[in-house]
Amino acid sequence: MRPAALLLALALAACTTAPPAIPGPSPTPEPGFLDVTALLDLSGSRAPRGEPQRNALQLWTDLDRARGGGQARVRLKVVDVGGSDARVLIELRRAAVEERADAVIVGVPVSFATPAFSDAVRVAAMPVILTLPATEPSGIGAGRWIFSVAPTPEQVARRMVVPATRALVLVRDDRPPDPEAAALVREHEQRLLSSIVFRVGSQDQAVVARAAADAGRVYLAGPPRDWAALAPVLRTSARLPTYVLSWLADPADLGELRELDSVWPGAASLGASLVSGTRREVVRGYADRHGAPTSAALGAYDAVSALALAAERVGPDDRERLREALELVAFVGVASTYAFSETRHAGFSGDDVALYRWSGGHVVADLRR
Repeated sequence: MRPAALLLALALAACTTAPPAIPGPSPTPEPGFLDVTALLDLSGSRAPRGEPQRNALQLWTDLDRARGGGQARVRLKVVDVGGSDARVLIELRRAAVEERADAVIVGVPVSFATPAFSDAVRVAAMPVILTLPATEPSGIGAGRWIFSVAPTPEQVARRMVVPATRALVLVRDDRPPDPEAAALVREHEQRLLSSIVFRVGSQDQAVVARAAADAGRVYLAGPPRDWAALAPVLRTSARLPTYVLSWLADPADLGELRELDSVWPGAASLGASLVSGTRREVVRGYADRHGAPTSAALGAYDAVSALALAAERVGPDDRERLREALELVAFVGVASTYAFSETRHAGFSGDDVALYRWSGGHVVADLRR
């Protein structure tokens, strides 16, 4: 029995011992393919979640395949950064160096206030397209590589601000400075309107409710889920103002806020009845699969379209030429009509920002100017 036991032990060891790692060659992109990596929050607590953008990227791939594909064949890779800013920087480097992607789509909030993201893009030296609102990137250090298919906070603010007896801007005390809130304050100042910024933290929520009751319009900066716990307090006021939510609003995440008198900005094509042609095809195609799309989802769809158009002009295998071609791209996308240039890398048209509200359980456009 001893020889048999020894053989059995050797067999088990062979099955459980990992083989030595063998280094492989660096990946080499296949000529003629546009390799795009999308960095999204598919886990973690940060909002908005990235699933709608991932769904839109898959829809783009399916529709492109159904149409026979363009001259630039696109390969998409989606990476979950889990709500971590550090992970965004790590995966950006990985896409540039290890994966040797041609471009990256960033579908998470980024800030130019600190140099970390800008420095990472400068080192990566590849086109990066943002799908969430950010200030015009062309003026920052690495701005020559950064493009945006979302409106700037200033474009959103111009659509959101209306004359009111008093405007209150609520911001979370535990969040970094909010560019959307800052743009709202500047827009009020430029129109000689009054606005007050109220930082909401651990203070008595009744104070917040009283401040909101005295305002004609209350702006909730940041993702709606940040304010869900405050909704019952806001509803207790005898005089309810209009609550204006962020561009980051996802109808699926509004929850208790739906019971407030709320409006929020979004891409005009979210109202499928207002558009036709390819825009309606994409919006309805998305809705048939996943329900109502978000503005960020439509932006992700347009981000791939912009890259594919640029690659058709110069080929996908030279990042610098691809970047230069993006500066010449102008096209009618799903979320907006875009026009990029050397000094304009945020190509979203402000005319394509609409206001939405709830009516009878449905999202409808509020087109009043």
